[in-house]
Amino acid sequence: MRLGRAWIRESAMPRRWKSDQETPFERVRILDPVPSKRILEQAKVRLVQAFPVMHGMRVTETWGGAVDVTPDGIPVISAVDAIPGFFIATGFTGHGFGISPGAGKLMAQLVTGQRPVVDPTPFRYSRFTERPRSRPSPLA
Repeated sequence: MRLGRAWIRESAMPRRWKSDQETPFERVRILDPVPSKRILEQAKVRLVQAFPVMHGMRVTETWGGAVDVTPDGIPVISAVDAIPGFFIATGFTGHGFGISPGAGKLMAQLVTGQRPVVDPTPFRYSRFTERPRSRPSPLA
């Protein structure tokens, strides 16, 4: 954990707002962080250690991004009971691209009231406010 400028700025963000106010999420719609050269160089060294054939590789492009994760490591694909008609799909921990077809199908079925392709209970948003709290996934 780092306590830099970003931490100070984010700790000052409002935690509640009225429905007609701009939210912190609207202020930060696109996260486009600069890739960490140190982390990329370390990754390249380790890649070459694991696969010596990669020794002469040339990196032509890099990218940095944010990974969304839930406390239990399981995505949320659910209605938000406190806001009728509001649904959310988040927390894919970097696996969103791979599981997006199934997640999208489940979300579409929930939004349209169709019978879900899988049991949506493990993905419910309310698991974070229920008592007792859901146990973390052994896969997380």
